[in-house]
Amino acid sequence: MRFPRCTHLLAAAALVVGIGIAHADPAPTPAPAPPTASAEVAPARLDAQDVAAYVDGVVDAYRRRYGIAGVTVAVVDAQGPLLLKGYGLAGQNPARPVTAEASLFRIGSVSKTFTYLEALKLIEAGKLKLDAPVNDYLPDELKLPDDGYRPVLVRHLLTHTAGYEDSAFGHLFAKEPKAALSLHDYVLRHRPQRVREAGQHAVYSNYSVTLLGLVLSRVAGVPFESLIERDLFQPMGMHRTTFREPLGAQDPRNAGPAFKGLWSDGHLRSQGGYKTEGFEYIAQVGPAGAVSSDAADMARYLRMLLNRGELDGQRIVPAAAFAKLEGAPLFRTAPDATGFAYGYFRRQYGQVHSLEHGGATLYFHSNMVAVPELGFGVFVSTNTDTGVRLAAELPALLLQRYFERARPGPLPALSKDAAKLAQPYVGKYQGERRNYRAFEKLLTASNAEVGVTDEGYLTLSAGGETSRWVLEKPDVFRAVDGPGRLAFLREGGAVVGFVSPYGHDVLDRVGAFNDPNLLYAALGLAVLAALGVLTGAWLRRKRPAADRKAAGQGSARLLAWTAVAWLLFAVLFGVAFAQIAAAGNDAVFSYPAPLLRLALWSALLPLALSLLSLMRLWSAWRAPDFGFWRKLRHSLALLVFLAAAWGLWFWNVLPWRV
Repeated sequence: MRFPRCTHLLAAAALVVGIGIAHADPAPTPAPAPPTASAEVAPARLDAQDVAAYVDGVVDAYRRRYGIAGVTVAVVDAQGPLLLKGYGLAGQNPARPVTAEASLFRIGSVSKTFTYLEALKLIEAGKLKLDAPVNDYLPDELKLPDDGYRPVLVRHLLTHTAGYEDSAFGHLFAKEPKAALSLHDYVLRHRPQRVREAGQHAVYSNYSVTLLGLVLSRVAGVPFESLIERDLFQPMGMHRTTFREPLGAQDPRNAGPAFKGLWSDGHLRSQGGYKTEGFEYIAQVGPAGAVSSDAADMARYLRMLLNRGELDGQRIVPAAAFAKLEGAPLFRTAPDATGFAYGYFRRQYGQVHSLEHGGATLYFHSNMVAVPELGFGVFVSTNTDTGVRLAAELPALLLQRYFERARPGPLPALSKDAAKLAQPYVGKYQGERRNYRAFEKLLTASNAEVGVTDEGYLTLSAGGETSRWVLEKPDVFRAVDGPGRLAFLREGGAVVGFVSPYGHDVLDRVGAFNDPNLLYAALGLAVLAALGVLTGAWLRRKRPAADRKAAGQGSARLLAWTAVAWLLFAVLFGVAFAQIAAAGNDAVFSYPAPLLRLALWSALLPLALSLLSLMRLWSAWRAPDFGFWRKLRHSLALLVFLAAAWGLWFWNVLPWRV
């Protein structure tokens, strides 16, 4: 069955990219072209014409290579824009070009940075306590259960360390305005389960930031959208930036007529062209990803960050509060991992550190990188599902082209025993950013494999790509291309996992049982075993009636019915997966489809009959009318059925887990 592979691609779109980081992590950023003489750092501002020419070339190359309908870019320094430009189409019918000043792109999780800034301001004002339990700010109906762990604190929401499992299908995006729940209702209805201790690992969580936005609104006594407008968008002059969406006049979160006609369409690359997609409603998790903005407004935001909280002489973020963003990260999973500075990713480029965040919806990919040390910032957004690499890679290309301090230092030399030193890290790993208790566990399992080359390079294979890494110091590997680092984790001296280069996930070392391909293999074997059992029953159908009533025939008939049940389930399950694959990104909206529910209910029959067959196995072995080889075939078929049943249980392929 090839359908599961398609399903994992959907999971990547909805979870790893959707309102998450847009970076192609864990693959590193490619090294830039060598700087030209005109690109050398000078005391004066960078040459805006050179910047424009370089960005034009990069954007054109990526648009041709990957097929991207439209792009918007802002490159700024602390004094003002160096480049504000739109490329390609914002819409097709009628054709609308992208403009930097009036084409609104959905910036996905870059939205979170505004939520983080508001939290930082309220903390600095003494209205919100960093180490207070979140439950202190919630009404009784929304208070968080402990799930057997310590209370969730405000700091955990700012650093993705609350310990929540991930969940997205069927609720993270909405296709119609009426499906966009209020923050209150979303937080109540779609609360994920906590699966690890708070403060243990940073594992990206849209729910955490949605919850944080609700807390901010309650502390301030103002609806979230109005709060951010009052404290951030209006003071910064970001008049075309909003958390609001075209939800209809009856919804208080409605964007209103001022934004009508400004939104870029989202596009799906299809048949050599672009298919226009509908608006993606994200208001139900607005604080985590609902912002729409243009390059000109995002340039103002970047300038505020580069000027450390001040814009055009107006203090937006208190200086003491902003200093916390540039201090030691509030949390990092390992000493050499990328850390979180009150929600912003604090990533290292050569000798400097950024304040950054990537983000995406199903069709928009965005990235914002500000480096106050260099007085330089970049915002880029694409409006096509194929735009992830351009959004992820353009800022690093610019930094490394124009700033010597942002370029990676020389790679460590490979030692003669490098291959031996890399052996302890070799194995299969699975991301903790996944679902644990529901059927989504199967859809969101993200696996990676670490190997080693003959020369001694560590290899990381994930998402269809393989990258090379070289040992920098014990348990830390540098990317051969780009600024990334892998920080491995140990327990009791043994390697148990590693932190993703972007710092937003931990991948645990796992065995073969954690590979969903094992489930698909078990189901395939169950189908073959079922066909074998039924073929044998068919060949024996004309035996004398006395033989058909012999001692072992009851067990044989039960096994035959078990085989029928497994075949029925396999057909329904396969068709349900085919439907998900055929739906493409729409499966994120329609999950769980009725056919999938039916398939999961049908799983109960082969599970029950397999257990009954196990209970009758002893009678089959005692039956004098069964020869040894028939008993062995009977047992092997049952063993295959039980293995498939265990796989269904392990991966939550059960109707009450949907």
